[in-house]
Amino acid sequence: MNKNTLKGAIFSIPMFFNEDHTVDYKALKNYLTKCLESPGVEVIFAMAYNTRYRQLSYSEIVEVSKLCCQMASSHAKKAIIGHPYTVTNSELLAYCHEVKQYNPYAISVLYPERYYGIKQAVKDFIDTPKQAGIPVLVHEQKLVSGFDGSLINWPEDLLTEVLSDDNVIAVKEDSKDDQITAKTIALSKKYHFDVIVAGGGKRRVRELIKNHGLSCWLNGSLMLFPELAKQVSEGYLNQDLAFMDWYEQQIETPYFDEFISKVGWHVGHKAALHYLGYCQLIERPPMPVLAAVKLDKFKPVLEQIRLNVKRNPTQIHNQ
Repeated sequence: MNKNTLKGAIFSIPMFFNEDHTVDYKALKNYLTKCLESPGVEVIFAMAYNTRYRQLSYSEIVEVSKLCCQMASSHAKKAIIGHPYTVTNSELLAYCHEVKQYNPYAISVLYPERYYGIKQAVKDFIDTPKQAGIPVLVHEQKLVSGFDGSLINWPEDLLTEVLSDDNVIAVKEDSKDDQITAKTIALSKKYHFDVIVAGGGKRRVRELIKNHGLSCWLNGSLMLFPELAKQVSEGYLNQDLAFMDWYEQQIETPYFDEFISKVGWHVGHKAALHYLGYCQLIERPPMPVLAAVKLDKFKPVLEQIRLNVKRNPTQIHNQ
C-alpha cells in the first residue's frame, strides 16, 4: 500500500441517536452521503470520541464500521475506522478479523491504558492489527501517567519506535503541542506515513503547512459544511491568503471563539449539527447534551455563520 497519500481535510464522522437512544442510522447515512458526494472529501474517519464509539456496543461498532467502509467504497473513497475502547489485545485482534472483510483503509488504534514507562505494552497493542492484515493509524493523544495520573506527551523514543513500524500508515497527531507535532511531521518524512493534525483550528493548520509541510488535518468547523471541503483543502494547501482570511474571519473564528469555547467541542459540534438539521439533539447518557434553552442563546451566532457560508468564497478575489 502506498503511503503519504492523504491530502487536505479528513472528515471525522459524528454519531446520531433517536429519542429512544438507538443509533439513528437514517440520519447517519444522510450525513455520510452529504460528505462523500462533496468534492474534496476523500476520507471519512470514525473514531472513539466524535463517532461516540465509547457509547456504542460491540455490535453497533461493527455495524457503524461496516457502514462507513461500504459507503466510502461505493463512492471510490477511503474509510478509517476505530475499535471498541475497552479491549484486550486478543479482543482487538478478533475485532480486526471481523471488520477486515469491509476493507477499511486503516484502523485507528487508541491505547486504552495508563502509561508506566513500559514501551512494549503500547507497541504490542498498536501492533495487533498487523496480525489481521489491517494497516494502522496511531491515535497519538496524550497518555495518562500510571504514576500520578497526569497527562503526558508520548516520549520521543516511544513515538519513534511506534511510528517507524511498516504497518503504520498514518497518525492522528493529537498532542496539541507544536513541538511534538513538528517532530512527528519530521518522522513522517523519514518513515513515509501521513500526519493528520487535530486541534488548534485552521489558524494552526495554516502555520503547520507553511512551516513544516503539513499535508492533512482533521476537520473542525468544516464538519458542518462538507460542501466547502474542496475549496478549503485547496485554499490551505496552496496558501491562498485571501481565501484563508475569508474562511477564518467568517466561519472558523466565530464558530470557535463565540460558540465552541463557551460550550466545549463534543457538546458544541453536536448542537451545531442539530441546528443545521442533520440530527436530533440527543446523546446516550452519560454523554451530556447542550440544553435547548442554552442553544437558543447561540442560534444568532450559528445563523450568521450559516449565512456567511452562502456567499461564494471564490468571489472574494474579485472584491
